[in-house]
Amino acid sequence: MMNKATTAGRLASVAGIALCVALLMAGCRNSAPAPHQGHDGQVKLELPSPDAVVVTNQNVPHFHENPEEAKPFPKTLDPAQFTDPAVRQAYTVARRIPAVLAQQPCYCFCDKGFGHGSLLDCHIDDHSAG
Repeated sequence: MMNKATTAGRLASVAGIALCVALLMAGCRNSAPAPHQGHDGQVKLELPSPDAVVVTNQNVPHFHENPEEAKPFPKTLDPAQFTDPAVRQAYTVARRIPAVLAQQPCYCFCDKGFGHGSLLDCHIDDHSAG
């Protein structure tokens, strides 16, 4: 049975990974909207309209825009086979949120060398282990 400290630690780890993924996604945009001064002197962001055409960066590795495209999700390796706690945690998260990782590119460009379709595919073998 897990104690509160173990549960809190795992939640913190998952939250940290989610934050890293969010920051990665935010950093991968082609360009950020330019802020400008509003009439009240505060900086405001002008976001593109929902109809705006988004130009993709040609250097972004393959990923699935819709997780349904990646189904059936590939079976990831058992996290218990890894001794490094960080690697074990990465494989644990990959098992828990395959739809999220299927929508993430892997920037080691394994889509070209290994034919991976997304970051999720890096967890079907020991590719993510280092």
